[in-house]
Amino acid sequence: MILNCLIVDDELLARRLLTDYVAKIPALNLVAACASAMEAQSFLQKQRIDLLFLDIQMPDVTGLSFLRSLQKKPVTILTTAYTEYALQGYELFVLDYLLKPISFERFFQAASRAIEYIGLLNSKVPVITGDADIVLRNDGPNNEYLFVKSDFKIHKIAYSSIDLIEAYGEYVLIFSGKEKIMTLGQLGKMEQVLPRPGFVRVHRSFIVNFAKVDAMQGNTIYIGERQVPLSKSYRETFMELVQNGRTFP
Repeated sequence: MILNCLIVDDELLARRLLTDYVAKIPALNLVAACASAMEAQSFLQKQRIDLLFLDIQMPDVTGLSFLRSLQKKPVTILTTAYTEYALQGYELFVLDYLLKPISFERFFQAASRAIEYIGLLNSKVPVITGDADIVLRNDGPNNEYLFVKSDFKIHKIAYSSIDLIEAYGEYVLIFSGKEKIMTLGQLGKMEQVLPRPGFVRVHRSFIVNFAKVDAMQGNTIYIGERQVPLSKSYRETFMELVQNGRTFP
């Protein structure tokens, strides 16, 4: 699967850097590197764009205003030097937020998420696309599972089977063994219904089942073959679980 990409940034050096980064990833095909939202608009009208790398602070039309104006939004990764726009970006369900100066390692991480996300949407992997009321918690005496609503059905998922949950734009992706279940909604809503302290937020994009954590090193949590980032904002809460005797298996 090859993804058509579009870069939108008014800074020449930034466009050159991102162009170089895209060229290093075989799954990405760069359609164009645009200096303005108006220039990008013409490419979006002419051909399919799967992935958009979008700067925020641009003259005439900002990146966020441009994104809001699109009826059909490509999967979007924001690129900016300003941290204060992160919340607005996530309200628009962008997939990731790259802070300049952008290293290739961080770019590769974001691009890999996009490739996996778009691949899941286009594959035969079980995908649950629910509505805004995505989950119902089981509050009975044996609180062992949750329900995910989708397509006039309610899908039952055991808490013990969940390894981790990751935010993917306007979706959340539930990893349960070899199964991946995608549902429409926000990670914050999932966090509200998951039992604590069994499940813990470790990053703005990740919730982990603490019982499934195999190890941690520095700012990385290991669950099987998956590596999950542990951000500074959530590190204290996670380490409290470790210090209180909730050790890894």
